[in-house]
Amino acid sequence: MARYLIIKLQGLFQAWGGHTFETYRPTELFPTRSGVTGLLGACLGLRRNEKEALANLNRSYSYAVRRDKSPYLATRMVDFHTVQNVRTVKSGPKETEITRREYLEDTSFTLALWQSEKAAYDLDRLGETLQQPELTPYLGRRSCPLGRPLFETYLLASSFDEALRAVDPGSGTIYSEEKPTQNAVAMRIRDLPIAGSRQFETRLVYVYVAGEGAHDVP
Repeated sequence: MARYLIIKLQGLFQAWGGHTFETYRPTELFPTRSGVTGLLGACLGLRRNEKEALANLNRSYSYAVRRDKSPYLATRMVDFHTVQNVRTVKSGPKETEITRREYLEDTSFTLALWQSEKAAYDLDRLGETLQQPELTPYLGRRSCPLGRPLFETYLLASSFDEALRAVDPGSGTIYSEEKPTQNAVAMRIRDLPIAGSRQFETRLVYVYVAGEGAHDVP
């Protein structure tokens, strides 16, 4: 049996940034590792310039996330912002540019975190700080406030899949760093933070559907 920290991410909008393309700022379909580490870091009171502490935090846990099954159809919303000093590939920075930003709307996620060996931040510390955050947490972007408290519970389970099934609604699409016992589709995602920079490496994520409709993998 292993111990899991269960986190709920609910809000009107969420944005878990994928690879950006200058003026196009897409969102992934689930919370990225860089986004989860940033969320936990904010709760711990870590600043962006505390690179060593953030790297230690990122090495302290593994996680699986379920995009919860819902009677409502989750959608992507697009918003437009005028920003200054936008980086471009061909002509250098522009003084002003209109950027297109994606958000997930009416989406709920359940995360199961488990502790790594020699973790700098254990599950108890993370659970406590989720309930009393040092800095204001948000769901990927500052314009995406929380719709409910982050902390859900601690669970003992034989696997992350069992832990997620024990939390309502019990079904949905699961994205996991650890290979599950079920058949799953492996995909690469570029969201693994590189210590000391704002660049990212790729990692494997295993995708499958648990609960009702488990034969379908989107």
